[in-house]
Amino acid sequence: MFVNRWAGLLLCWPLAGVADESALSQVMQALAAVPAVETAFREEKTLAVLDAPLVATGVLYYRAPDFLRKRTLHPHPEDYEADGHWLTVETPEAGRRQFNLNGYPQLRPFVEAIRATQAGDQAALARYYQLEFQGTPADWSLRLTPHDADAQRYVAAIVLRGRNGRIDTMETLEPDGDRSVMTITPR
Repeated sequence: MFVNRWAGLLLCWPLAGVADESALSQVMQALAAVPAVETAFREEKTLAVLDAPLVATGVLYYRAPDFLRKRTLHPHPEDYEADGHWLTVETPEAGRRQFNLNGYPQLRPFVEAIRATQAGDQAALARYYQLEFQGTPADWSLRLTPHDADAQRYVAAIVLRGRNGRIDTMETLEPDGDRSVMTITPR
C-alpha cells in the first residue's frame, strides 16, 4: 500500500517510440532550467472495487536538483518528502518515518518518475524506465515503463504530459487496471 501511494505522486537508455530524440532533449533541457516549482495538485484514483474515484488535493514542491515534496491537504493530511537519498513520510496515524532510498530499491523508481523528470535528468529516468516520448516541446508526453520486475508488480506505466518546461499531468497505470491521474496546476 505504501508503494502504491508513493507511485501516485507521485526512467541503460533504450528509447522506444521516440519520434524525435532532439524534442525529448529539448524538453529535458527546459525542465532542467526550472530551479523550483510550487504547484497545486488534484489526484483522482480509480479503483475497480470502488464506485467513485478517490480524490485528493494538495501542493507539490520541487527544488533542483533532488528535493520533492507532495503535501496532501484533503481529504487526509499526508506528507511525502524526497531529499537526496532520503524519503520522509508523515501521516497523523503513523507519525514521521524516514527511509534511505538506497535500502528500499523498490521505492526509488516511483520517486524518480516525477523528481528526475522535473530535473530533466534523462539518464536517471533511463536507469529505471523505458522511455517513450511523443509530441513536440510545446506539447509532449513521456511514457515510463519500469525495467525492474518488482516495480512492474506495482505500476505498468507512468505517463507524464506537459508543455515546454512544465509537467501538467501524471497518470499512473497499475497492472490490475487501477489508475490515478494527478493534474498539476501553477499556483
